[in-house]
Amino acid sequence: MKLPGCRPLAVAAAALLVATSLLVATLLTSPALPFLPLLPCLPAVTAPSGAGYEPSGLAALADAAVYYATTRAVPQQSRAEFALSLDVLRRRAPVRLLVFGLGHDSPLWHALNPGGATVFLEEDPEWYRVVRSQSPHLRAHLVRYRTRLDHADLLLGSYKQFPSCVPGTGAEPAVRANAACPLALHDLPPEVYENEWDVLMVDAPKGYFPSAPGRMAAIWTAAAMARARRGEGDTDVFLHDVDRRVERMYAEELLCDTFRVGGTGRLWHFRIPPVSRRGNTTTTAGGGEKPFC
Repeated sequence: MKLPGCRPLAVAAAALLVATSLLVATLLTSPALPFLPLLPCLPAVTAPSGAGYEPSGLAALADAAVYYATTRAVPQQSRAEFALSLDVLRRRAPVRLLVFGLGHDSPLWHALNPGGATVFLEEDPEWYRVVRSQSPHLRAHLVRYRTRLDHADLLLGSYKQFPSCVPGTGAEPAVRANAACPLALHDLPPEVYENEWDVLMVDAPKGYFPSAPGRMAAIWTAAAMARARRGEGDTDVFLHDVDRRVERMYAEELLCDTFRVGGTGRLWHFRIPPVSRRGNTTTTAGGGEKPFC
């Protein structure tokens, strides 16, 4: 029934005025209520239901997020160290990323290289099985080392006596099948030798007790691969645990202070140009040649 003398438009205006007055009164009398900005429009969902995570990099990021949200494991690197590597991956991705070692951070390295190729090399069979069972999507290989940490000083002092270990005139030391060089990882899976790696992360093998393999061979192999690069660009090499004496002295000898471009915490970053784009830059330090520098 219509009210006598009352127009619908006037009724609606009066109702709106009352509602506005109540809202203003509520805001003024409720100081604890924060002012919330308007949300943007809900984005449209265009993919069909059941399409899953596409591209595949999104699935890897989702897996990594769940893993780190539910694990109590302590990461092997600090936040600042991760950020240093992430800056390079963000700039260069997608890349071919070779990581020496499997760990709690392996799903993260895989996820941070969407669309690229990430390969892990691990020397401990038991740890290899543990990580692979938790993250079967990782591309990882079980490898062997011939070195011992307690031989590090002897190897550093004698490697230049092996012609297959040092750059020669117009020739670079081979890694594949180079069993004559005690520092060469000569029997890795073929795909490691058949690809050029844009980024190498050396965070293994173990190097904290005398009979451990140490990282001498991993550092030499990373240096040799970077020197022999034929593709465009340089090779970014990250070395972790440089607070330890062996890592530090092998880095200075083989990865070279000249090519060190950054570092934070226990992580050093080297950007190594291929030898094809270098001049005669062999340097001396303490009276001894550094043929890799």
